[in-house]
Amino acid sequence: MATEVFAERGLDVTLDEIAARAGLAVGTMYRNFPSKAALIAVVFEHRGEQFARVAHEANAHEDSWEGLVYFIEGMNTLMAGDRGLRDVFMSTRDGAEALARTRAEYGPAVEQLIARAKADGYLRPDVERADLFMIDVMIDSARRFAGPVDPEQWRRCLAVVLAGLRRQPFADAAELPGSALSTAQLQQAMREAARRR
Repeated sequence: MATEVFAERGLDVTLDEIAARAGLAVGTMYRNFPSKAALIAVVFEHRGEQFARVAHEANAHEDSWEGLVYFIEGMNTLMAGDRGLRDVFMSTRDGAEALARTRAEYGPAVEQLIARAKADGYLRPDVERADLFMIDVMIDSARRFAGPVDPEQWRRCLAVVLAGLRRQPFADAAELPGSALSTAQLQQAMREAARRR
């Protein structure tokens, strides 16, 4: 239940709210988890394992570019469906320690993926692992901004970014997924963003 609540509401939810949603007495929740940080550590250690699985699956791709794209899309798909996971991934808040351990475990797989894509001539030689994190930050921002009017708009933004990562442009570049936001959608997204501040 806690996983679902964190996914929907993010890390700002309280233990009292999680207990109520689970139909538990607050005391029961506190007996099992003395603090919200303890609960977050348990929940997100498991969720972080999904990041590691995506990294290893990406490396299993024979084509290194397809593997790199699989990794970046997979990471962003996980965060698109889980606000709490995004909060942990993008910060040093509670639960970040468990995720940091997972990052250390899958880090070598990501480094290998980057090295393969560079060696195969797909990836720009100046791209580093930290750049992939910054791409996740940019896509997260686009997802939060456009999400209320088009939850899949981030995929279009990611396609633009991926084209920029290529050492050589695609000879047969596919069209961008979806369509650009209309003026009305942009204005609606701006109103929604202002309300959230």
